[in-house]
Amino acid sequence: MHWKWNKVCILSMFIFYIAAINVLASPELSIPANMTVSGTHVQMPVKIFGVSGAGINAYKVRIDYDETKLSNPQLLLDDTLSEGKNVQSGPPQDGKGGDYIIALLSGFSANVDGILANIQLDVDTSFTFSEITIVTAETALLNAAYQEIAYTKSDGILMHFESGFENNVVSIGKTDHYEIKIAQDDMLTMETSSFDNNGFVFAGHDNGNMSFDISAPDEYDLFLSRTWCIKAHANAPETITLTFTIPKIDEPISYFGLLASSDNSSLTGYEELDRIEPGYNTKNTLVFTVSSDQLIDNQYFTLGLRYGPVQSIPTLNEWGIVFFMGLILLISIPRIKYKVLS
Repeated sequence: MHWKWNKVCILSMFIFYIAAINVLASPELSIPANMTVSGTHVQMPVKIFGVSGAGINAYKVRIDYDETKLSNPQLLLDDTLSEGKNVQSGPPQDGKGGDYIIALLSGFSANVDGILANIQLDVDTSFTFSEITIVTAETALLNAAYQEIAYTKSDGILMHFESGFENNVVSIGKTDHYEIKIAQDDMLTMETSSFDNNGFVFAGHDNGNMSFDISAPDEYDLFLSRTWCIKAHANAPETITLTFTIPKIDEPISYFGLLASSDNSSLTGYEELDRIEPGYNTKNTLVFTVSSDQLIDNQYFTLGLRYGPVQSIPTLNEWGIVFFMGLILLISIPRIKYKVLS
């Protein structure tokens, strides 16, 4: 009896293990959560991960977006996993939701991850923000027997950005389906403990050099030549930590500052939000904390520095002079006292 029970347990565990592997190995359809647009067109990639071994032979993907601001969808297949395939596309006519469908009925044979297809959209001049959603109920990955393959999805976000600031865009945020608490490029890391409600924060820079070489007004000697555009949408978290990685600076520094402005046209418009005083121990990593109000009130952020006083170290000759003068003083004091008493 025990042997049979153990056999059943082992078999159940094996089935559970196989099922878990299948779930973990499920392909993922993804639209980037850090897309930006600054012109009249945007190219939106539909990506797929976990393709190898999944046995995908066909697919249909339905996309939903703000059609009042995004229009005229066009399918682009060059340099995608669907290039050269007979992919069907167009607005759905069945009333089941979504704004655009791409479908390949057979012949999908890719074994590597990549872009399934690109969708180009015209952007209205008043566009500010749109969630890009994969309509789960009307999206499917199919094997050669036209059986549906389990998959996961990650929806996207498209944000309007000022022209020139679309470099190394990163974003943190929360939707009904997922939450991103930390994101980083090569010089900036944005992080928050949690989002109370759905919302996003985007950051991109103007590709200026990471060097302090711009003459600064008021309490700063130099500004960084790179400026970040940081924009909050919907419910931004209460506070966000911004960590900047800067080049090594050999000169003594009195303090670094995080500077912000709602207008990037003049350096005099920047105000100090936070200050770090490293003294003579210059650091390559600067960490600042900003509130959601500061993010909303401002849009452009950069760094400034103030050089510290030069700390001179006496040479051996200077130490010798100090010692000699001290010795003369010690010899002279008793004689001075004697003359005074006389």
